[in-house]
Amino acid sequence: MSKNLISSNKIEHRAINALEAIIDEHSTMDHQISANDKEMSWDGCIWIYQKNNGDQSKHNGPSRVPVQIKGHLDPNNKYINAKRITYSVDLDDLMAYATEKGVIYFQIFINDKKKEIFYSSLYPSKIADYLEKAKEKGNKSSISIVFIKLEKDADKLYCVAKQFNDEALKQGSAYTPLVQDRIRIDDFDKIKSISMSVVGAKDSLDAILRLSSGDICLYGKMEDDKYPRPLEWLDDSKFFAGREVDQTISIGEEIFYKKYSCIVDSDGGMCLRLSPNLEIRFSDGKINFNFKVNGDVQSLGNDSKFILRLLEANMFEVEKRPIKYTNPEVSEELRKRLSFLSDMYDTLNMIGFELDKTISQYTEEESKQITWLVNFRKGRANNSVEEGLSRYNWKYGDKYVPLLVSKSGDKIMLDNSVYTNHYAIFIPDGKKDSPGYRMPLFAYHEVDILSNLYKYDYDEFYEQLDNTDINVNTGDALIEFVLTMISVYDQNKDMKFLDLADYLLSKIKPYINEYLFWLNDMQIRIRRRVLQENELQLLAEIPEDDTCVAFGKYVLLGNKEAASKKFDALSKDKRKLYRTYPIYHLFEKL
Repeated sequence: MSKNLISSNKIEHRAINALEAIIDEHSTMDHQISANDKEMSWDGCIWIYQKNNGDQSKHNGPSRVPVQIKGHLDPNNKYINAKRITYSVDLDDLMAYATEKGVIYFQIFINDKKKEIFYSSLYPSKIADYLEKAKEKGNKSSISIVFIKLEKDADKLYCVAKQFNDEALKQGSAYTPLVQDRIRIDDFDKIKSISMSVVGAKDSLDAILRLSSGDICLYGKMEDDKYPRPLEWLDDSKFFAGREVDQTISIGEEIFYKKYSCIVDSDGGMCLRLSPNLEIRFSDGKINFNFKVNGDVQSLGNDSKFILRLLEANMFEVEKRPIKYTNPEVSEELRKRLSFLSDMYDTLNMIGFELDKTISQYTEEESKQITWLVNFRKGRANNSVEEGLSRYNWKYGDKYVPLLVSKSGDKIMLDNSVYTNHYAIFIPDGKKDSPGYRMPLFAYHEVDILSNLYKYDYDEFYEQLDNTDINVNTGDALIEFVLTMISVYDQNKDMKFLDLADYLLSKIKPYINEYLFWLNDMQIRIRRRVLQENELQLLAEIPEDDTCVAFGKYVLLGNKEAASKKFDALSKDKRKLYRTYPIYHLFEKL
């Protein structure tokens, strides 16, 4: 088609016919458009009727939507194949539109094969924004405006026209106080609430796409606003909308996520945010993963396992609906990183370590200690692990996490030896096929370790004591644990260990020597407060038949000379043993 063979009148007629053909397909729209119209700036209008009954008369409450139509030849498809274009509009025309409710401006392109319609909804506040920008730029005659391709669908055109009319009725003209007082971009950070109304949106994605076209005006309220005001329009705006979705995401039978966030954008893209670290992006028929280390150990571990599993399966399911992911491009460096994060999660989860901490919260030293532990469990550390069960006191920061290490062939499993529910400790009861008497697991640790644990779960300690077999056969062993807990207090001054010692001592009272009970009861009390007269009298009445008991008696009475004589009277082995007991700690302070 040659431009020289078609007059401007014919081009305009064809353009108007293309638009009128769509309008004619809708029962609540009519048109009043003139070719070569002499009316300044407007070519006519689209009429919108209230009721969908075919009645296109004044009795059906019609609304008038002003339109301007420009027809153009486009033999080289410069505009026809685009989704959005920029085109110059005369400022004189914009100033004319500004005095009334605005205009829907159509640019219609024609060639031998097709006709495409582009439009811009120029409601009052949008016109005011363009005029202001033209003034800022120093434009004298025209300004470039964004136009959106119109789908050849009468319902879509109706939504555009009805939306324009609704916005225009709210705003009046570009010179009303509401429009003149619109919220500029520099004040967007002060907005407290945003509202909008969307004609004919099917869902949030449809609303976002409509919003990006410029059809819809956003209204905002700042701190002291009594009514919502239009927000400044920006042609390059991109909008997002999101919602929480309670659906499973799985690979095979393994469910990795039970909910996710679905975010859509005004470019037609969609993103599934599975965690703080992982997003799945759908755009232009492609699937891409965005993985960044932002979340805690638990989320990182789960995300890493999901991605590694996906690289094998090439497919995942959203609520049992399969989504293929073929030919993934993952660098070897990322694979190693994911494997380490997966191993780190497994390792720390095994020992009941905190999983709600982000990697960024670890100090450099803590990161090294965790890396060492992961390598230790995977058999990569320079430590020989014995076959079977052994102990290891792992240090994190300056605290201890006591471990049980179980090795079977190349496989190494770890447990927290203080809190594990996979193992228990028993002492023999002399019965065949009996595990024996159950003992408290935490008490079988050195005082130095117990006084400097990374984690203290006192409820778990009490539960272990309650599950302990307490009888005449276990009393002597359990009194040693009382002494251990008192010694822990002497090192870390944690009063809760005195409470634990007191609790266990009261439980074993019926099964131990009376004087042994009172000596230990009093050494717990003396660590809390000064002993009372009646308590000192009770100590004074304890017989001195047993040198060990007599030593403890005089220490508690504060008689250093008598206590020293009793201590010197003990055997060498006894003296060595008593130096490890908490009573000796009191003796040294006399």
